[in-house]
Amino acid sequence: METWRLLPFMTYDGYTNMAIDEILLNRVVNKQSPNILRFYQWNPSTATIGRNQSLSAEINTDFARNNNVQVVRRITGGGAVLHSHNNEITYSVIANTSSIPSKIQSSRHYDPTISPRYVAILEALAQGLEQIGYPIDVGTIHCPALLTQGKKISGNAQLLRRNILLQHGTILLDVNPEFMYSVLKAPIGVSYTRMVQSVRSKVIGLHSNSLLAKENAGPKHGDGEIVQVLQDSFSKIFRIRLEIIPLTDEELNKAEKLVETKYRTPAWLEKHP
Repeated sequence: METWRLLPFMTYDGYTNMAIDEILLNRVVNKQSPNILRFYQWNPSTATIGRNQSLSAEINTDFARNNNVQVVRRITGGGAVLHSHNNEITYSVIANTSSIPSKIQSSRHYDPTISPRYVAILEALAQGLEQIGYPIDVGTIHCPALLTQGKKISGNAQLLRRNILLQHGTILLDVNPEFMYSVLKAPIGVSYTRMVQSVRSKVIGLHSNSLLAKENAGPKHGDGEIVQVLQDSFSKIFRIRLEIIPLTDEELNKAEKLVETKYRTPAWLEKHP
């Protein structure tokens, strides 16, 4: 049974979260760390944009600055995302592609356009969430996503570097469409009102009253409980042992340096203005 490194469930600011993911990716690429599973949260709330997205087209930077929302560019692809403080759990998987199961047992139908590299990770998340009462399906709303009762509850993005996969994504706990689309910009030709209505109809959080009221969903679950269930599900689906290994002082120092030399800099954030 393969042993993976599990990082403790922690909260960092947006720059630091993205720097940690990159530092850990480099550690696995350079064979200085085993494969990694990480769950984390954000403080303050942070808007992230994909590595090739235009900052000005995606983010209302004045609103973000005036409302203490950090803005950071990811090294992964995908679309703009608002990571709300205390309203989501984010995960990262950093692993050699040979360690990602190619065959899994699932009742879900995965769209053939979804890369097989996504499937095992999505299934581990899905089976974990189902254990605490949320029926999960899959879809391709902007990116490979998890859906519950037809609404998006998780979006995901990934990067491949020398056969090492970095995939990170969200588990939404609650959603505030009005605030979301005050930070994020609606596509050209689409009104703010229409985007808010679209989020209300297509996106949901685990703590939504409409989900909690369903007979098959139990009471509201704490963040730590959700994380534990998801960790257990990864262990089962991937057939791995998870060993808790916190960030070392060296890794934290490298992440702090990367924040100052990359993630906070206009050169990176405004790479595609």
